[in-house]
Amino acid sequence: MQKIMAAPGPVSYPLILAESKADISIDFDKEGYSDVIADSITSLIKRGLKVDFITVKELLAVHPKLKGPKIGVFRKGSAGEILVKAAMDKYNIKGEIIYADSWQQLLNLLNSGELNSAVVSIALVKPEKTLESIVGAPGACGVNINKKELIKPVKDAYELGINIAKKDPDEAADRIVSRLPVDVPRDFVYKIITNAEYFFRPAENIDSFIELVKKYKA
Repeated sequence: MQKIMAAPGPVSYPLILAESKADISIDFDKEGYSDVIADSITSLIKRGLKVDFITVKELLAVHPKLKGPKIGVFRKGSAGEILVKAAMDKYNIKGEIIYADSWQQLLNLLNSGELNSAVVSIALVKPEKTLESIVGAPGACGVNINKKELIKPVKDAYELGINIAKKDPDEAADRIVSRLPVDVPRDFVYKIITNAEYFFRPAENIDSFIELVKKYKA
């Protein structure tokens, strides 16, 4: 059985759905070593790991639109912070980044007028354009695989999970929530698996994005 180290976020959802049907087991972690590591692309790059495959697109949005002077993000050093810094430079937007400990706190700060805009999950808003597309990111999450012989079983497991989610997203959301090691609202998971774009593709032509992450990482 192949162990996969996965961050307990959207990248892990197809793996959770396939875990009982494929020859894999999930170790939820964002540190340490494994022959297969699934995490956000920005986290993989920050850890000096090669992004071999991209698995998820369109997870983040800026709401209501990118503007200062106060812009909220979920956690310092997160993908949201890195991408919004790049977007601010791209459009010459001046502002201060304010950090929150949860998506709900971000929304509360925004609704109370303490923020002018915020980087939020597409589970919370439906944007015209995602933050990834604004900065030209190749995707949101990916997988590092250290052995060629593991590519096929991991790909098969991931695509199996994607198909399970598409077939019955309601049941899939329930299964994901029950398996995750962190508390995540079921509606949040449901909206991710129905709104985000899931696939399993080789990471190609991502050198410029790697440089972007290195430039803006905390």
